[in-house]
Amino acid sequence: MNENRFYNFKKTITNKEYGKYWTAAKKTFDIDFKNNSFVNKGSRNYFPEIYDPKFDDNDLLDVNFENNEDKKILKLGTKNLCLLKKSKNRTLIYAQDYLKSIDSCLKEKDIVCEVGSGSGLLSALVNEKKKTTNILIDIPDVLLTAISLIFTLFPNKVFLLPNEIKELSLPINFNQYDFIFLTPDMTHYVQNESVKLGINTQSFMEMDMIEVDNYLNYFEKIILDKDYFFCSNRIRKRHYFFEYKFYLLKNFKKVFLKKNQFFYSSPNLSSMLDFLLKKDMNLNKKSINFSFFEKIIILSKFKPKEFLRWLIWDFQRLFKKINTMKNIFS
Repeated sequence: MNENRFYNFKKTITNKEYGKYWTAAKKTFDIDFKNNSFVNKGSRNYFPEIYDPKFDDNDLLDVNFENNEDKKILKLGTKNLCLLKKSKNRTLIYAQDYLKSIDSCLKEKDIVCEVGSGSGLLSALVNEKKKTTNILIDIPDVLLTAISLIFTLFPNKVFLLPNEIKELSLPINFNQYDFIFLTPDMTHYVQNESVKLGINTQSFMEMDMIEVDNYLNYFEKIILDKDYFFCSNRIRKRHYFFEYKFYLLKNFKKVFLKKNQFFYSSPNLSSMLDFLLKKDMNLNKKSINFSFFEKIIILSKFKPKEFLRWLIWDFQRLFKKINTMKNIFS
């Protein structure tokens, strides 16, 4: 049944463009769902491994930080998951780190909306622990990753896929589902002031800025008063972290802005910041702004090697522009 639903959605996917970065990056995804399990056939892999007793423990990373007996395996839903050391994929580890940061914001039966859900692992962890309703929004080619993974982990949960929404009468009662999967052109199906926690991790940094603006406006509308928005993105990728227009989140206040522990624990990973904000209608439309001093503090959180790499890149771009101008006027 789930396999048919997966393919029915996959058949609806067109070659629609979604911003400069993801129009190109979506070509690296090729996801299948066979024998009730996800299958990755693309060059980009967001999936963890399903544990096989034949694996050598020496080839596995620690992924379970709650269990002192077997740190190599994390049980999630119906599967035991693990990560091979040779893989560059660390999603299973940092998704747990994100869960720690947002755990206190959640209780059972809350509605959670994650934009740029990627693998779907964070939403899966949240649902497993809190029995929440999880809305996952992503471009179709990537959404197949989350759908196939969550189908694999939770085959008996209640799902709603993008192509199935047209069959329903409006407004949709999202509380009757465990997981709702939406594409970016379907965000209007989520009612205003219905979401307890909005999430964006590692995807604002890859979007066109107009897309980031639209999603910040979106979160401002759908998040309930006294509830939260969590953002974790690199200090710099396509944009600087402080360039995001958080002031579009009217009536939100800062709870914390801090280094992401997992990403700063490894010298090979990028500088990532975690930002938690709380909606408070009593603030009388006060907006989030970063002062000049706060921007300097954010820049100071760059890892030295990463800062140097960006500095070299900026100088190379500058010299290229200067040479171009010289050629034009020579």
